[in-house]
Amino acid sequence: MPVSQGLNMDPRIPLYYQLMQLFRQQIEEGEYQPGDSFPSENELCERFGVSRPTVRQALNELVREGLLHRVKGKGTFVSAPKIQQDFMQKLVSFTEEMEQKGLKGTTRVLSLQVVAASKSVAAHLSLAIEEPVFQLERLRFINDEPIVVVTTYLPQKYCPNLIQQDLNNQSLYKTLEAQYGIRISRARRILEAIAATEEYAKLLEIEVGAPIQLSRTVAWDQYNRPIEFSIARYRGDRSQFTIDLIR
Repeated sequence: MPVSQGLNMDPRIPLYYQLMQLFRQQIEEGEYQPGDSFPSENELCERFGVSRPTVRQALNELVREGLLHRVKGKGTFVSAPKIQQDFMQKLVSFTEEMEQKGLKGTTRVLSLQVVAASKSVAAHLSLAIEEPVFQLERLRFINDEPIVVVTTYLPQKYCPNLIQQDLNNQSLYKTLEAQYGIRISRARRILEAIAATEEYAKLLEIEVGAPIQLSRTVAWDQYNRPIEFSIARYRGDRSQFTIDLIR
């Protein structure tokens, strides 16, 4: 049942929960639009006659749900609707998926270097430990908003001059196919939730400790060789994933 402007003082219904439901209703009904500044904790305390911890708990719940987000030094804002991503169902590149959705997807290469494969990387790519691999770090944007940081490892022996390719403006999958005849044919992905570290919070423009959806991917080519091992960190407040199950 919708919460009215007057709060129910029945102790069996926590005040923070009533506030949370009211704020959610106001956002869903369009009283606050995506990008709008949300009232401060002090304003809300005065308006509803409740304590600051009560207001903070209500806002924290909505931040965790992704309806609100905080910008350091500026305040709390209404979030845009989450971006539906199909990478758990379709084996396409980020660039291709954004094009299919009519969104502007862009990439900034943070680093591209040859490193010695760690024990974990070597195991995922069926390589010897310390065998040379490319380590590619990319920050990816949707409509100019940072959405995901991806760390990708590829065996150097399969794409020897990858470091010369323009991966800011070219899809990695398309580059592998066009330059090296490598076509990604299947992949395995594992998804889990983690909290943002200081490093990734800064890149994704979110708070330290904010939710991140982390995925690990191993992809094989048409010859059944493991070609790619990637670790992607998606903003939890801006991304959602659909998985279809059939019985």
